[in-house]
Amino acid sequence: MVVACLAEVAQNMGSPIAAYVDRVMPLVLKELASSDATNRRNAAFCVGELCKNGGDLALRYYDNILRGLHPLFGESEPDDAVRDNAAGAVARMIMVHPESIPLNQVLPVFLRVLPLKEDREESMAVYSCVSTLVFSSNPQILSLVPELVNLSAQVVASPDETSEVKTLVGRTFSHLLSLYGQQMQPLLSNLSPALANALSAFAPRS
Repeated sequence: MVVACLAEVAQNMGSPIAAYVDRVMPLVLKELASSDATNRRNAAFCVGELCKNGGDLALRYYDNILRGLHPLFGESEPDDAVRDNAAGAVARMIMVHPESIPLNQVLPVFLRVLPLKEDREESMAVYSCVSTLVFSSNPQILSLVPELVNLSAQVVASPDETSEVKTLVGRTFSHLLSLYGQQMQPLLSNLSPALANALSAFAPRS
């Protein structure tokens, strides 16, 4: 309950939360390893908001945060909502300080748990992060094009995602098409007809 309250405060306060990062972060990091799934979920969301709004004061905790979040991406984590919130936290960290994240190590793990399974409130943060990296031609994300194609197809075909999220992901996929053109055809051919049709609604293939 305490972590849930802290998460809401961190989200709603915005940048003034920076003054409290040193007091709050150690507690939240501890709760990432809680035996209670709700606590882990709230702690993951909270660290993301602290990184998003905490400025440079949060930056010193990045290594500890990544270590604390890592188990939440693995098979030992039984709760999809926890994993979704961990993905949201990493997305926020990347958006604020991409230069402080070892993207070559983090992105494969990050993309492996996508698309989101339960907490769609994390969708804009997660897929905006992916989109920003693609549009900035980040070499680490562009080395994962097969994963991005599959992810894009699953998101735009999902009945649980909003039209806003689907449009964002569709625009990102269209940009990949503009970059790689015919090189994308083998990847698209591997998609099921339903997924391929969903993607074609956003980026018709010639």
